[in-house]
Amino acid sequence: MAGKFYVIVGIFALIFILLYSLLPLYSKNDPTLLGLPLFYWYQIILMPIGALVFTAIVMVIRD
Repeated sequence: MAGKFYVIVGIFALIFILLYSLLPLYSKNDPTLLGLPLFYWYQIILMPIGALVFTAIVMVIRD
């Protein structure tokens, strides 16, 4: 069971890293959300997701 959890957490980490590395796709001014261009609100949305992913990684490594 623990082996599957390692794989799942690793996949989430890779997806998260890929989402951040797609800079040419989200380095745009339009669309805007609450006056912020896509570049900023995309990163704001990814921050809590990244915190959850890396919290899970730390919890896995501790075991």
